[in-house]
Amino acid sequence: MSLLKKIIPPLLKLLIAGAIVTFLIRNNSEGLASTFRSIHPVWLTAALALYALHIFANAWRWHLLLKAQKIECSLSAAVSLTMQSFFFSLVIPGGAIGGDLVRVGFLTARVPREQKFDGAFTILMDRFTGMIGIFLVALLMLPFCLRYLDLESGVTAALVWLLIAGSVCGLLASVLVFRHRKLERLALYRRIKELADRVSHGMFSKVADAIDSYKDCRKEIFICIAASMVFVNLVLGAAGFLVAHGVDSRWTSAGVSIEAVTLGNIAGLLPMTPSGIGARDFFIKNILQSAGMDPQQALATALSFTMIIIAFNLLGGLFFIASPHKRRSGTPPAAGASLPRKTDRASNEVDARP
Repeated sequence: MSLLKKIIPPLLKLLIAGAIVTFLIRNNSEGLASTFRSIHPVWLTAALALYALHIFANAWRWHLLLKAQKIECSLSAAVSLTMQSFFFSLVIPGGAIGGDLVRVGFLTARVPREQKFDGAFTILMDRFTGMIGIFLVALLMLPFCLRYLDLESGVTAALVWLLIAGSVCGLLASVLVFRHRKLERLALYRRIKELADRVSHGMFSKVADAIDSYKDCRKEIFICIAASMVFVNLVLGAAGFLVAHGVDSRWTSAGVSIEAVTLGNIAGLLPMTPSGIGARDFFIKNILQSAGMDPQQALATALSFTMIIIAFNLLGGLFFIASPHKRRSGTPPAAGASLPRKTDRASNEVDARP
């Protein structure tokens, strides 16, 4: 039963993703194969380069937060751990959250005991600033592409406005997170906090204190949000535009491409498919099609973009294989690990070497 509980959720996500992709292909199968064959490799290569830049920007953003908290981790190590988290977000249950948990495990094995919680919290803050960035891009790009969208289509209009509403709610929630101390004036919030602390053994207050530790890092938070907007989400949107232009050389609507990829990635944040596969394709295809792209070309663009994501996620597995994952000297071994036996003074001297 324990094994089934672990297997069933990821299987259900795979089935949902497979069902969505199968539905899209079956309804747009005519001419789809020839559309794939006609994709210009130059534009696809340029899109791959931009996707690599987006991953580096993700790692650099997290590295900035680590430095702000005075946690030792080189930029190259941050890039490696970020790539590994992308890999595990694809292959283990939990999607992006599962990948972040693996990154937490690898990071905390490298830092002293007293920095473990702060180190883990930088990953949560990195994810948080990333979400603020994607919500802002979705809202700021909307006026530039709204006139191109066929919002008379009930399905497209409902999907777009649903994600826009989610972006607004996400931004409002982020304001409350950074201003959470003001909520303590409310009796209801204080009761909720007390209950949460009892249930979580004080973890709620610990998280609140960790958020407060970033009050002196406002510049770094602002830079992280700006980097998320420009070098992560706008770069991803530009990569989507290059893919679309490679599929259809007449396609010049960069604003629509950026909005389609951004809203598709917001849909991909929902933990119902692995790495957003299927959900992202559905949104990108429908938004591009509503802006006038041929249905087969819109689907080819969405699926090609997903293939780029999968390729880079799998590439993260090579970083995992190449990484030694050495535990920092002085940190306790994992549960169940045996301690080295010291039989004499000489062996003690050997064991004491770094």
